[in-house]
Amino acid sequence: MALSIMRLSQLQSDINFQTASLFIFDSLANAVDFIFHFWMGRVLIPADFAILQTLNSVVLVYVSASGVFQPVVGRFVAEARGRGQDAVIPAIFQSFFRAAFWLGLALGIVVLLLSNEISQLLNLPNWTIQIIAALIFFSTLRPIALGLLQGRERFLPFGITRFVTAFSRLLLAVILIHYGFALAGAVISLPFGWLVGLLSAFLFIGKSKWIKSSPSPKGLLREGWKLSFYALLAYFAFMSLTSIDLIWVNRTLSGELAGSYASLVLLRRIIALLPGVAVVVMFPRIAKTLAEGRLPDHLLTQTAAIILAVSGLLTLFYFMFGEQLILLIFGRAYRTASSILGWMGFAMIGVSLSSIWLNFYLAQKPRDFVIIIGISVALEWFLLNLFSPSMQNAVLAFGITGWLLTVSGLLLYLFKSRPALIKTYA
Repeated sequence: MALSIMRLSQLQSDINFQTASLFIFDSLANAVDFIFHFWMGRVLIPADFAILQTLNSVVLVYVSASGVFQPVVGRFVAEARGRGQDAVIPAIFQSFFRAAFWLGLALGIVVLLLSNEISQLLNLPNWTIQIIAALIFFSTLRPIALGLLQGRERFLPFGITRFVTAFSRLLLAVILIHYGFALAGAVISLPFGWLVGLLSAFLFIGKSKWIKSSPSPKGLLREGWKLSFYALLAYFAFMSLTSIDLIWVNRTLSGELAGSYASLVLLRRIIALLPGVAVVVMFPRIAKTLAEGRLPDHLLTQTAAIILAVSGLLTLFYFMFGEQLILLIFGRAYRTASSILGWMGFAMIGVSLSSIWLNFYLAQKPRDFVIIIGISVALEWFLLNLFSPSMQNAVLAFGITGWLLTVSGLLLYLFKSRPALIKTYA
């Protein structure tokens, strides 16, 4: 009994260390990421900064969509650990790695071939899309490695990989811009960072996961493709929700106003990224909790409390010091955005809370929530085109959609998912 208590204490200590390590490295990665974008706002003219942020928003949509394998691999690995089937983990990893490799290669080639059409659609220079084609390939492979690390709750290397990605991108950008490459240097640094991050993730995985010790579970890929399809729809819709307002602003407002709104979009991402560690830690534990036949109420409430506390404090700071913050980071050219920074932060809290439901339903049954997210994207686009073009109305449409999505996820859990789990576990 004493030995069991000691082992449990050691396990909890390791989990706490891994979680704290993830928070530190994830915070560092976010800090470096925002230093990169803040600096871009300083060294690029507003029109070029708007191009970079529009491109980055579109890239984030694909990066999130290509991350569909991460929750799938993470879920299968966590469930295997919960059932004492660690021997099948290498087979799980290798099966999804092969699928992601060919998918990423094919999509990268398609983007390269259609770069002219894509650039015209997004009102971006053609060469930016051609460079980003490489990022498409790298960002399709990395989620396999991160899913393995997340499912095994190895949050320390998970966080280090994110930090290495952000730091290598910033380093190359500094070098290229120093030598006069300006916008081109910033764009080239994007796929470079992903390449370095991918290599570091594979380094942390180790040789053992490339050696298959047991065959893959029967029907693994079939079930994985099904979950990946739902995750693809969910991620693509979720990131579209956080990007189409900037695309709409970039197409309907002047270059200067679009640049100002891009500064708001950049600052709102802090609202989502700072408490993002809580969601990363929550996901494998939700999968294990469900596999063990227990309700996840405590995990969901705890994660929501963390997001509300961190995001609420930061939003309050935005309301109080919005103008000073905009002037300090971006300069007077972006001053018009300062009056609505606090409201942008409040809008982003709703979207951040909805990420809890996104991850919960990916660990349970994603179909219904995927439909809700799709409806939310359509609603946001409808509101954007209903309102007259302005930064204030873009924030309003974004905020209404995000908070409605959070409330919808909660109602779906209380009146459908939770009663179904209680019935199953009874």
